[in-house]
Amino acid sequence: MKSSTQFATLARVLLAGVFASLAGFAFAADRIELTDGSVILGKLLSADGGKFKVETGFAGTIEIAQDKIKSFTTDEAVNVGLAAGSTVLGKVVATDSGLVVVAADGQMNATTPKVVAVWRAGADSPATRAAKEAAEKARRKWKYEAALAVNGRTGGSEKFAGALGFKATLESSADKLIFNLAAEKSQDNGVETANRQLAGVDYSSFFSANDVWYARTSIEKDTIKQLDLRSSTAFGIGHKLIKKEYQDLEFRFGVSYIYENYANGTKFDSPGLDLALIHSYQFKNGKLYNMVAYTPAFKEFSNYRLHHETTYEIPLTASLWKLKTGVSNDYTSVPQPGVRRLDTLYFTSLILNWE
Repeated sequence: MKSSTQFATLARVLLAGVFASLAGFAFAADRIELTDGSVILGKLLSADGGKFKVETGFAGTIEIAQDKIKSFTTDEAVNVGLAAGSTVLGKVVATDSGLVVVAADGQMNATTPKVVAVWRAGADSPATRAAKEAAEKARRKWKYEAALAVNGRTGGSEKFAGALGFKATLESSADKLIFNLAAEKSQDNGVETANRQLAGVDYSSFFSANDVWYARTSIEKDTIKQLDLRSSTAFGIGHKLIKKEYQDLEFRFGVSYIYENYANGTKFDSPGLDLALIHSYQFKNGKLYNMVAYTPAFKEFSNYRLHHETTYEIPLTASLWKLKTGVSNDYTSVPQPGVRRLDTLYFTSLILNWE
């Protein structure tokens, strides 16, 4: 009997505590009244750019368009920035004529449309936060990639194909510097079918919102194409046809200088044009990259190189590993004797990322 009484008493205490907590939450919550008459209770986290961000107990954090809000009140003192430029720290109280911000040394009257920003006490203002984000974007950061692709066969036939790649990128919102190294080698029944090495540097810098100037240089050796050395240097300007957070399309136009030395003693060098179209699209679970470059020589416009590459990257982990698959086409209009004009490569590689 005694234990039953103690249990009943404990249950009443727990229920009273629960109801007290719920009541405390309800009375402590900030109140946002909408123009349609509905009311939202929660914690007003911030307001900026015409959006009020509210943490609720029924739908998590939500955003409400400011033009849908008739008035609001806060249970704690918050920073309120007005269109006139003044800022007050105090509790917000709704009145029939608008809003009143009650501060420690007085009060200030306002209306909801005149509120341009709200932020919690101790937090950064929207202007300070935007300045920090801009400074972070402007800060140069190194990013690295190492790629490996290996496949082979033994038994009925002997085949081996391998490729290595490394890329280092130093990037900010104002410029980008890329170092690139690549090598590939393959054999089919003892016959070498690929043996190529490439190193390159590419730098681009914005001089307006959508315009860049760029400079690049690369050296290449390809035994199969009898190419002992190809040196290509170019500089010019680029224009962003599309510049969005998830998509980028850049057109480049410049001049180049190409030097080629072949195993049979043939040499070729000439200035020329440098035309390229570079595109990337960031999907939710992958990234598409496309590039087409056309480099004709001034000495002989019929002597040109056309290069195309399309890749798709799939993240395997949150930040470290990616899987890249793609195809590249390299067309040389005047190849060496016995060498085909078009060289097509299909590839899949595992990529390690780090910063």
